[in-house]
Amino acid sequence: MSAKTLVLCIDRDDDMGRKAKIKGPIVGREANLKAATALALADPEDSDSNTVFEAIRTYDKMKGDGHKVEVVTLTGDADVGVRSDMKLSKQLDGVLGKTSAKKVVLITDGAQDEHVMPIIQSRAEIAAVKRVVMKQSENLEGMYYVIHDFIENPKMSKVVLGFPALAFLLLAIFDTTGWRIVLGVLGAYLLIKGFQLESRVAAIVNEITTSFEKRRVTFYFYAAAMLVGLVSLKQGYDSIQLARAGNMIETLAAFIGGAVFLVFTGYAIALVGKVVGAARSRREVAKYVTYAAMGAGLSLVAFQASNAILLPEQGYQNLFLSVVFGLLIVAASRALERVV
Repeated sequence: MSAKTLVLCIDRDDDMGRKAKIKGPIVGREANLKAATALALADPEDSDSNTVFEAIRTYDKMKGDGHKVEVVTLTGDADVGVRSDMKLSKQLDGVLGKTSAKKVVLITDGAQDEHVMPIIQSRAEIAAVKRVVMKQSENLEGMYYVIHDFIENPKMSKVVLGFPALAFLLLAIFDTTGWRIVLGVLGAYLLIKGFQLESRVAAIVNEITTSFEKRRVTFYFYAAAMLVGLVSLKQGYDSIQLARAGNMIETLAAFIGGAVFLVFTGYAIALVGKVVGAARSRREVAKYVTYAAMGAGLSLVAFQASNAILLPEQGYQNLFLSVVFGLLIVAASRALERVV
């Protein structure tokens, strides 16, 4: 055969094989006409027969216009997905090898068959696409597959299904207090997305998961650090209640003052876990000591800053001393790191 353009019809779920007992690929006008007639008799409501008839009509028109053309129907598998697309891919390679076709005019019966367009585009140029769908169902089918793809997308399913599921669970367990937790989780998610911290969070989650699966002692430290972090949130909330803050700045200061040292404790526990699990030399240990010194210095400054806001009558001397002390311990740890 010397065809340079294929009028290609896709039967992704193999209705031809299951209903008409005809195996693909179906090559040529007469073979496709026979297959479409057999499928229409087996199931008059199946749209694939209309698609093949349209492919034949397109073939006749292009051939009448002087194009070198062949009409082909590829069949997939009832197990739509990887299995069906691998069959379609194999059949397409065989047909292209026999016909030496360079271009494809794709005839489909809807969005499902159009999923294979990337497979076709990787092997030949798609010159045109013709969708043949029953008029009353075209919009409905298109909407169905848009929603289906949206939900099946691994990233979007976590948001569309995962977050509402978590919200329902929190509300069921904590009643009205659950709303605050839901808003907090949503805020954390938006913060991570807004500052593009996904890769860092994913790396932390992956490290914790790996340490658990490989039964490393570091998992204990990470789990303990997270539990201490949760307690710090409760401590910060209690501090807000006790402070009776009058504005947003005082509320934030009360939360920081109550939670900061427990947050640092959790951070320090996690660093110990990193040292136990990853440190291979004294230099690495010294690096984590510097991180700990930075965390300790910032924690002390944050605590004194919150006191300066909530208790202005105490003055700013302690805040100034905490800044100086923090600089000293960070400088000392950096000096230790250089010596080691």
